[in-house]
Amino acid sequence: MRFAVALCILSLAHSAFAEDARPPRKELVINYGGGGWKDGQVQEPCILVNPKDATKLIMIFAGAVTSAKGGAGAIAKAWADISEPFTWHEDAGNPILKPEPAIPFESHSIRLDSVIYNQALDEYWIYYTGHNAKTHVDAIGLATCPSGKDGYSDVTLATMKRHAANPILSPGGQGRDDETFVSQGAIFRENGVWYSFYSYRTATQTLPGIRLATSSDGKQWKKEPGPDLLSAGPESQYYEWHQVYKIADRYVMMLEAYNGGTRWRANVAISSKLTKGWKKAPIDLIDQTQWPGYSEDTQFHIATPAIYNINNKWYMYVQAAHSGYYIVQHWAMYGIEFDDYMRRILAIQTGK
Repeated sequence: MRFAVALCILSLAHSAFAEDARPPRKELVINYGGGGWKDGQVQEPCILVNPKDATKLIMIFAGAVTSAKGGAGAIAKAWADISEPFTWHEDAGNPILKPEPAIPFESHSIRLDSVIYNQALDEYWIYYTGHNAKTHVDAIGLATCPSGKDGYSDVTLATMKRHAANPILSPGGQGRDDETFVSQGAIFRENGVWYSFYSYRTATQTLPGIRLATSSDGKQWKKEPGPDLLSAGPESQYYEWHQVYKIADRYVMMLEAYNGGTRWRANVAISSKLTKGWKKAPIDLIDQTQWPGYSEDTQFHIATPAIYNINNKWYMYVQAAHSGYYIVQHWAMYGIEFDDYMRRILAIQTGK
């Protein structure tokens, strides 16, 4: 199968940077609220160029209800003009995918992992993590839908189809025992091989690192043996949502990390090889406290970072929240210009 470029997860071309001494522009792009599925937070921005209209962007994102026990979540869509990547239009028919109570692994909630456009089938493939609140098990599923005549309008709850063999990645089996949790599979495809960089939990450890599964078709997966590709400690308590990119001659992973038990922040890892040699960038490379207009009321925590090259400029989209216990905070989504940060990332030596 042949796949078009999806900015969320596939290879990105390196581009020249415009020199600019001004502070990076930062904007609120999608807000929480309104009751229901996104009343507590919006998160996990996966952005693609619309395959039917190159002047438009489509974002698939997730939302959740805030709860000290973990609020139920769902998946939605929005669109923007490629010339206005800070101006997003949420769809009135959201959400486009909701947890299904009759399916055990996603009976309570779902979160977004990754999105691709399958050009051969003219479909969006949406990878998501499901949670069962009774058994406290997380697993990864796949849903697909036709892109439709305009790449956007027909992406609806009614057209979404779950893969018959869901979950595609489970805690037990498939070559490795991950106890009760596998989650947040960042999907990357190269030279006919699919890679899922996933998070996991054990009885004694919460999200201690990133592991790897591979596939030949994006549906049937095998977990790879060996040590974790990245470990959260000692500078972070755990790693959760993340995305993987190829930029110039290196691979870049954007991660959300809970650092020092107090603050969520965006971290970066780089490597000259996809399956080994990952090196962490300095923990303070992306420091939200230095952003223009920073406030502990709105950006003390940032999480679910993802980067995109749009019209030869880099942008990062994140969710952000008030200081304090993060689970009970409200999280909104922001975009920030990222060219300066990308210069720093590409200057880090990978140790080839």
